[in-house]
Amino acid sequence: MTIVMDVNEARKGRVPIDVKDYTNKTREADSYYATLYMGAPPDTAGDSMSGVEADKALPQAYFVEQPAHATVPAHFHDTNQFQVFTAGATNFGKKHVRPLTVHYAGGHTPYGPIVTEDEGVHFFTLRQKWDSGGKPMPEMRDKLKPVRRCHRIADDILAAAVEGQRCDVVPFEEDGLGVSVFAVAAGTSQTLDLPVAGGGQYILVSAGSMTYESNELAVDSCLYRFPDDEPVSMTAGADGARVLVMQFPALN
Repeated sequence: MTIVMDVNEARKGRVPIDVKDYTNKTREADSYYATLYMGAPPDTAGDSMSGVEADKALPQAYFVEQPAHATVPAHFHDTNQFQVFTAGATNFGKKHVRPLTVHYAGGHTPYGPIVTEDEGVHFFTLRQKWDSGGKPMPEMRDKLKPVRRCHRIADDILAAAVEGQRCDVVPFEEDGLGVSVFAVAAGTSQTLDLPVAGGGQYILVSAGSMTYESNELAVDSCLYRFPDDEPVSMTAGADGARVLVMQFPALN
């Protein structure tokens, strides 16, 4: 069954986090914050987010607020993930990233570091499965599995939106990996169909608002559609909607 998380409900769980050797910052008074949307937090952040009811059998989704003059080191995860940069700016590896940018990294694909300068950055981390936490590089290189590394990135993605159409900002691949943005006119209903099947989808409201079943969802609300669920059908609110659909590759 599709999981729905309204941004206003999610924000009730916003907490400061401090992960040793990971949430590095220059100014002691600054804090990183995390908001758990779905599933269980990584073990590395479990102490900070221990008050949240959690299920490691579910996909893992959370929102990070990284302060200015702060660094998350280069690292990798065991699990496939999307990141969506929604506010602020950062140097992401060698690329300067501003909203709205989406990045995909397959499991055991190193990326980063994530380095902020005079402003912080906000981003979603959206995973296909639960992940125990980041593994810094090069310190944990011995934990990397010999898999095909996979990166995909697309920026300024809302500029590609054309009302009434699906725009593929990360072209779809045979295994189902890809990203689309849907631009839906006010009061109009839309089924978020994609050209190929995959291994599950995150659906993020990136502008305007939408209604799904009985849920009225504002910007930064999100859903997770399991591979066997029916495609999500939604209705745009009074200002229309821009909806980002991120599909994972099918799992073997």
